[in-house]
Amino acid sequence: MSKSPKVPQIYKFPPLYTPQTNKLIRKQQLQTWESIILQICSQLSKWCISKNGKIYDPNSGELIISLFENDEIQRSCSQEFQQEIWNYMLQNGTALQLKDSEDSTLMAIFWESLDSWSSTILEWCESTGKLNQVITIYEICESDENINCKFYGMPSSFCLLVLQRLVDRNRATLLKDQGKVVGVKIV
Repeated sequence: MSKSPKVPQIYKFPPLYTPQTNKLIRKQQLQTWESIILQICSQLSKWCISKNGKIYDPNSGELIISLFENDEIQRSCSQEFQQEIWNYMLQNGTALQLKDSEDSTLMAIFWESLDSWSSTILEWCESTGKLNQVITIYEICESDENINCKFYGMPSSFCLLVLQRLVDRNRATLLKDQGKVVGVKIV
């Protein structure tokens, strides 16, 4: 059985699902949707979700939640409104459309900022003695030794964005082979 997320009370408020005409209310509505999406993805440790808001259990294939549909109150967001929510999140840098994936309808969700993730990975390197060593993206994101780290399972494309923040801070060097990142050295 999959883990059900705890949704905020506002998720059961019917007007949330209909775009409001007042500009101030509409902005608050978009902020609320952004908050709901970030909160649920954080709870479920989901890095990517489909643009239609459906989140599935990767093990069972069972639907965990359809963010833009609430059967309990029989409400759903139109596709146009869903796109407006995604556009709002894209502008805020809390979502990124994954174009390099097989499924271009996937959205990467930044439930923590890239700077926060880069600090977390830097702290992990410091605490595990990995500073000044060459490590792979796989080792960071998928190694069994990191199964209890909050960045465990992070997609490699997302990890590269995080590591670029460390490069920008002169704390890391990306090692490439034929233009592809094969490792990183964090100092």
